[in-house]
Amino acid sequence: MGSIVNLAAGFAAIAGGSARLVWARGNLSPATRYLCLGVIAAGLSAALSAPGVLAAAARVEPHPNVTRLLVNCIGMVAAWCVHSLLIHLVTEETTRARTAVRFQAVVLVLVITAMSVLFLSAEMTYRPDFLDAFADLPGVYGYLLLFGGYVGWSMVRFVQLMGRYAGLTERRWLQVGMRTMQVGAGFGVAWAVHKVVASTAVFTTGSSYPGSSVLASALPAACVALVAVGVCIPVGVPAVTGLLLRTKRRRQYRSLEALWTALSPVIARVRPVDTVGQTIHERLSARVVDILDALLVLAPYRDTADSGHADAEREAASITTALARWRSGSDPVLDTVPEPGRTMDDLDGEVAWLRRVARAMRRRPAPTSDSVIEDR
Repeated sequence: MGSIVNLAAGFAAIAGGSARLVWARGNLSPATRYLCLGVIAAGLSAALSAPGVLAAAARVEPHPNVTRLLVNCIGMVAAWCVHSLLIHLVTEETTRARTAVRFQAVVLVLVITAMSVLFLSAEMTYRPDFLDAFADLPGVYGYLLLFGGYVGWSMVRFVQLMGRYAGLTERRWLQVGMRTMQVGAGFGVAWAVHKVVASTAVFTTGSSYPGSSVLASALPAACVALVAVGVCIPVGVPAVTGLLLRTKRRRQYRSLEALWTALSPVIARVRPVDTVGQTIHERLSARVVDILDALLVLAPYRDTADSGHADAEREAASITTALARWRSGSDPVLDTVPEPGRTMDDLDGEVAWLRRVARAMRRRPAPTSDSVIEDR
C-alpha cells in the first residue's frame, strides 16, 4: 500500500509540475520555473522512495541503501528550488536574485556532500526499515538531522510565503492554489519534524515511536500531492471551467436554432445584416438579442390577454399566433407595444426561458402552415 501511495503522489507531482511548465511556456518567470522544477523533483523523490522501488533497487546498488541517499538528495534539490522561488519573489533586482540562488546552490552542494560522507561512512546493509535499523549509528543520525533540518526549514519558509501572498491576491483560483500548496507544505514540515524526532528517538532509546513507518510514507505523499494540485489549480481550473462553459454555450446556441429559424423572417426585417460573433458566447448573445427583438416586433400582433404572461405554453401560443398574423399581413391587434411582463438580467436566464418557449412551440400544432416550427 505504501508503494502505491508514494508512486501515485510522485507521478501526480511530476505530471502537475510538467503540465504547469507547458502551460506557462510563453510566460515562464524564474519563480514559476523553480516552483515547477521543485514539484517535479519532489514527485521524483516520492516515487523513488516507494518501498517497492527501494527493494528492487537494492539488488543492483553499488552500496547498501545508496538509492535512499539519492532519493533524499533529490528531495533536497526540491527544497533548494523552494529557496530559489522565495528569493525571486522577494528580491526585486534580477542580478541580486541570481547571486542569492547561486549562493544557496553552494549551500546545497555542501550539505549534500556532508550527508553523503556521513551516509557512506556508516556500516550498513539493506533494510526496508532504514531509520529504525540504523539511526542509532552516529553517521546515519547526523545524516538524518541534516536532511530533515534542511527540508523542514525550506517548508516553513514556503508555508510563510504562501500564506502571505494568498492574502494579497484577488484572483480566486490563484488564492485556492496557494492555500492548497500551503497545506501541502505544512505536511512537509510535519514530515521533517517527524524525521528528526523519530531518528533522535532511535539514536537515544534504540527504537522509534508507534506509527513511525506509516507517517514516513503518508506525510511526504500528502505534501507532494497537495503541492502538485496547488500548482495546477490557478491555470488548470480556469481552463477546465472555460471549456465546460464553452460546451454549455454551444449546447444553448443549438437549442435556440429552431426558434431563431422560425422568427428569422422577422429578424431579417429588423436586422438585414447578420451579427456574427467571434466567440460562442458572442454568437449566443447575438442569437438571444435577435429573438428578443423579433418578439418586440410581434408584440402588437398579440392579443391583449396573451401579453405579459410567464407560462411557456401560453407564451408559445401567443408567439405562434402573432407570427401567423404578421406573415399574413394582418393589421396589428394593439396600437402600441406592451411593456414586457417579465425581465431577466442574465444570459443564462434569458436562454432558459427561450428554450422552454421553443420546446412548447414545437409541441403545439400550428394555426397555419406558415407558422410551423420544425423539430430539429
